[in-house]
Amino acid sequence: MKTKLAIALSLLLSTSAMAHEQHAEQHNSCNINIEKSVKVTPSLIQVLDGEESLYRIENGSTLYTQGKRVHLTEEQQALVEEYSALIQELAPKVAQVISDALEIAQSAVSGVISELFGQDTELQNKVDSIIQRMQDKAAPMVDQAKGEYFLAKDVIDNAGDDFGKEIEQEVESLLKESSGHLLMLVGKMLIDGEDGMNGLEQKMEAFGEQMEQRGNELEARAEAMCQQAVRLDELETRMQKEIPQFAKFDLLSQERI
Repeated sequence: MKTKLAIALSLLLSTSAMAHEQHAEQHNSCNINIEKSVKVTPSLIQVLDGEESLYRIENGSTLYTQGKRVHLTEEQQALVEEYSALIQELAPKVAQVISDALEIAQSAVSGVISELFGQDTELQNKVDSIIQRMQDKAAPMVDQAKGEYFLAKDVIDNAGDDFGKEIEQEVESLLKESSGHLLMLVGKMLIDGEDGMNGLEQKMEAFGEQMEQRGNELEARAEAMCQQAVRLDELETRMQKEIPQFAKFDLLSQERI
């Protein structure tokens, strides 16, 4: 009985970090890092290092570096326009993947809590509070009505390794605070006997498979997005070589393994 209970509880932690794990696997295969923050609106792309504006592209074609307009040849202009168009395409995708990962995490944690403890309002409120804190961190990234995106470097970083760890820490804390609920769960399992435990395990397995499928779908989207990021990095490298005023700027870096 104790072993099966431990397995059930461990599923709670593993599913809560599922979105993070899928992202981490994809990140390892793609190896693209965002080095700076970037603001994207329909008419502007601006890359920042903290509060400092490094470069911006206005109306998809006019390049400024450190506040000064760069006069471009036709070939350079074509590069800037392609680079700008790809960033405009990628920005909403990055924001949406992070939003969907948060939603999967919320479904996973809430779903397992519900299976273990039933409709416990107090626990559900705690789960909602955990997820809300994550959503609040990501909220400044998107103003979808205006088509504006702010991809802050620290938020993007937290969407990787730190995000999964933070979710796990919050859930572990929740379980420690809910020792009374755990005792009630153990008591119910003892009353229901082996059949009750087996039924719970089957529900947990089915729920885990559902979450895994959603995680795989998210991973496929992230992989496609990552290939676009590789193309963007290649364009950036060409711009660094062919536009002297742009040579020292790096929005993206690609690790070579």
